[in-house]
Amino acid sequence: MRLISILLFSLVSSWVLAQTIADNEQASQVSQKTISIKQSVLELNRNLYQLEEDLLSPATTRAGVYFSLSYGEFFEPYSVNITIDDKQPIQYLYTKRQVDALRQGAVQPLKNLNLGPGVHTIKAIAKGVDNNGKNRELVLEQSVEKHDKPLYIELKIQDNKEIQSAELMISQW
Repeated sequence: MRLISILLFSLVSSWVLAQTIADNEQASQVSQKTISIKQSVLELNRNLYQLEEDLLSPATTRAGVYFSLSYGEFFEPYSVNITIDDKQPIQYLYTKRQVDALRQGAVQPLKNLNLGPGVHTIKAIAKGVDNNGKNRELVLEQSVEKHDKPLYIELKIQDNKEIQSAELMISQW
């Protein structure tokens, strides 16, 4: 009787072990399918985002505004305020670390926006302090023309050593 009990126990243990292994394999397959589905959803989301960008901002209306500082010996910006066609302004306040990065050649993207083809008026005011410690504003108002291609506008504070001062300039890419 004891032998039969041991054999029966062994048989039940083997069956439970086989069932556990089968369950683990099924769980592994479900886990792999779940990972595959998650990757597919992420790829679909990425494709939808790109499609949305292309529909909402086609190349014919795409524009970007950037800010840079050339050396910064004669002017240190505190803030910049930019309006294009008298619409909602683009405003930014600068920290000491950001000004240091700009002095080292960084170009800061300020905003991506939609502009139709044609002539647009840009008004920019950079507030800051000059090399003598006096508060100063650099003001610029200029027209730019946008064609069917994307327009990238860089507002740059450029040192002018001849007059020992800084100027605010626009360059287009």
